[in-house]
Amino acid sequence: MKRKKIINIILLITWMIIIFLMSSFPGNESSEQSNFIVNIIIKLFNISNLELLGYIVRKLAHISEFFILGLLFINLMKLYNKRLYLGIIFSYIYAITDELHQLFIPDRSCQITDTLIDLIGIVIAYVLYILIKRITDRNNSIKKV
Repeated sequence: MKRKKIINIILLITWMIIIFLMSSFPGNESSEQSNFIVNIIIKLFNISNLELLGYIVRKLAHISEFFILGLLFINLMKLYNKRLYLGIIFSYIYAITDELHQLFIPDRSCQITDTLIDLIGIVIAYVLYILIKRITDRNNSIKKV
């Protein structure tokens, strides 16, 4: 069990570092990363509204990053027999510090709306985790009967 906890801590810290590094890119480099994905989508689906698509891609990136962070924190809370909602709180605190960090990056800004979008990813992780747990618990109780 101790090894499992250490692995989960390493995964969590690694993911937090990845988020930090992604937020450390200046605004123009961050936009280039988003535009790379946008250009692929445009070629695949022949979409014309480049600005809207770019916005959606950036916000989905926020949701995805913090969905993963939420899962990692929630799993760690489970391993330490702590309340799972603490994983939501810790993940959201990290989202806030991530936005504050961007105040110091050229052409980046701190957006409270981005922290709320991050929170959506975190909450989706929590809800999905609870749903899967209930389904597996139900299946395990049916197998015992």
